[in-house]
Amino acid sequence: MRTLFIARDLPYPADNGYRKRNFYFLKALSERGVGITLLCEDAAPDKKNALDYLKTLCEEVIIIEPKKQNKLSALLFSLFSSLPFSVALRNSKMAKKQVNKCLRDKNFDAVICDAIFRSMNVPLQYRGFKMLYEHNIESIIVKRYAQQEKNILKKLLALLESKKLEKFETKTWNRFNCTATCSATDKEIIENRARDAKVYIIPNGVDSGYFSPDSYGLQRNSIVYTGQIGWHPNEDALLYFVRTIYPIIKKEEPTTSLWIVGNNPTSKIRMLARNDSSIIITGYVDDVRPYIGEAHVYVVPLRIGSGTRLKILEALSMKKAIVSTSVGCEGIEVENNKHLLIRDGSVDFANAVLEIMKNDELRIRLGKNGHRLIEEKYEWNTVFGNLDEMIETMKTTTKTNG
Repeated sequence: MRTLFIARDLPYPADNGYRKRNFYFLKALSERGVGITLLCEDAAPDKKNALDYLKTLCEEVIIIEPKKQNKLSALLFSLFSSLPFSVALRNSKMAKKQVNKCLRDKNFDAVICDAIFRSMNVPLQYRGFKMLYEHNIESIIVKRYAQQEKNILKKLLALLESKKLEKFETKTWNRFNCTATCSATDKEIIENRARDAKVYIIPNGVDSGYFSPDSYGLQRNSIVYTGQIGWHPNEDALLYFVRTIYPIIKKEEPTTSLWIVGNNPTSKIRMLARNDSSIIITGYVDDVRPYIGEAHVYVVPLRIGSGTRLKILEALSMKKAIVSTSVGCEGIEVENNKHLLIRDGSVDFANAVLEIMKNDELRIRLGKNGHRLIEEKYEWNTVFGNLDEMIETMKTTTKTNG
């Protein structure tokens, strides 16, 4: 079965949540005999090594030039049309042209679009199987951003954007043959909004052999946060944590340190470290495991987001005690006080961190329970249970349309 997979960028090295989800999905498709042509933009630091590896999974890898994004032009276009700003910003004539060329020159049985933004590249007249491979629900992220935004103009623009995204998403979910999402929470939302949508759950996973609880030395009173720090939900989470939660913890435990591990920290995040020597910003690291492994507490104070967080799965796999907001761990089958501590208020969140710091029995129990959950439900080699059914549906639809 020949499939065109349209992605944002090269999914290797799989060094962030977005790329990991795409990489393991491509790997699972390849292992099931699906012939893949990968079409994406070039965003790999070492393109040659990335291409060499991806060609072991794909029949062909086609790279197009990234679109030069003009935010002002996209904003003006969006204000006077039904198209969401975030979609207009990514709307690429070159990508559409290349997709049309691929579909014209090669006999593809199916097209898979990575996330809602790539759906515009698939021509309406394409009669093959169309699958949307979602990472989250964008309209929810924007709506939650609006809820946290203090600037009235930005809040209003975000609310308008979320409404436009809702309509665009619903139309797209109905237009495609099926949508794969990463949690039952997102599946329910999609099915409630798009009555004609066929939705499968393909959870995020983790390689527990790689993220294993090896003999890392514990750094007492150390807190760690990992992720793409430049992504707005992560920036918001850290600003919220440092401004409202961290002072409560520091007052009780003055020796506490906060490690911020991840690429592209913004100027606001860098300023946090300049003002407090107990806050350490690493920037991009090749291997996050030592930072997670040595941490006393792993925190996920997210207020904006959708989908599921791979960072939580990785920390659970390494037997870390985690404190998360309800947004931070939504979509993952965790139980409060069993696998982690879920706290939403600043004081409650701070007290939960302090409780773990003071209670080794609690820390160890949470770590063991979390690791067991990973082994039972979230290994990458077990999360693709629905994929065989999806592939059969793709084949059946292709024969019907053919």
